[in-house]
Amino acid sequence: MVYVDGFAGPGRYSGGEDGSPIIALKALAAHGRKLQSVFEFHFVERDRRTVDALTANIAALRDEGLVVPSTSISVHPRQSVEEAYDQTIAPRLAQTPGAPAFALVDPFGWTGIPMRIMASLMNRSSTELLLNFMFEEINRFLSHKDQPENFDALFGCPDWRKADTLSGHARKNFLHDLYRDQLRRAAGARYVRSFEMLNDRGASDYFLFFATRSLLGLRKMKEAMWRIDPAGGMRFSDATNFNQQVLFEPKPDTRLLRRMIEAQFSGTRATVRDVELFVLEDTAFHAGHYKKVLKEMEGTGHLTPVSPPPKRRAGTYPDPDLTLDFAARHSPLSLTD
Repeated sequence: MVYVDGFAGPGRYSGGEDGSPIIALKALAAHGRKLQSVFEFHFVERDRRTVDALTANIAALRDEGLVVPSTSISVHPRQSVEEAYDQTIAPRLAQTPGAPAFALVDPFGWTGIPMRIMASLMNRSSTELLLNFMFEEINRFLSHKDQPENFDALFGCPDWRKADTLSGHARKNFLHDLYRDQLRRAAGARYVRSFEMLNDRGASDYFLFFATRSLLGLRKMKEAMWRIDPAGGMRFSDATNFNQQVLFEPKPDTRLLRRMIEAQFSGTRATVRDVELFVLEDTAFHAGHYKKVLKEMEGTGHLTPVSPPPKRRAGTYPDPDLTLDFAARHSPLSLTD
């Protein structure tokens, strides 16, 4: 299994907080199962002093015995993400085409993370990406005369220039949607979800994009995001579709999910599996949320199981092939009702 950290940093920061490389290594060390795979970590960092700090912090982990023996750690010093990827990481991935890979791309701006690399990674059957789209910086420098080539590379197309005629939310939504759609069209991701990070004033700071070709990968990422306890004054919401934005809270607003399910299935028949796929692919919610909604709808007579097994308990949906008859609504439904 391969882990790539495109802008690794020092591993630990001046306040003692763990950086992404140390978090990843500790997560592996703390894993409860006995894992047979060999794990490769590729940490890319251009600054020499930062590389020295990262190397020292990794060595400290080894001294503490926190890294499992079957782990290969490579630090790529004084290289850009493009250089490290083209010269070392891509050839290595080509040698292990079936190995699952996860790439974390957390830049300080927008250069050095061209869409062509995202496409190369997504061309593998088992690769997932988590990308930090630095909206504030991108928005500020979008019209700078020295940046067109960099933005062409970032988006993988020239269409970002259309944002020049837009402002405010329209401009933000356009840039977000263009990058999301390019991860699908140009990079080949089957599923893309974005998370809008909000500062303590409720203003957009940046977007995290998750891209995968795997429905299971999407399922697991959603479960992970809903478990996060926001800290440091930041809150976040699912921004994949700005018409369906969902703020991530300890208790999800299942009323909104019910409206979405009713809007999709009202007056039709669908299996439990159909509902689950809709929730996973087209909403911010994860698979653990929809069964509560179905139970509530069955209890109020808004859906009826078709030919359920004799011993089935009402309000349970263990069989994904169980057909559900959704009552028709007598008035148009909007998600803001």
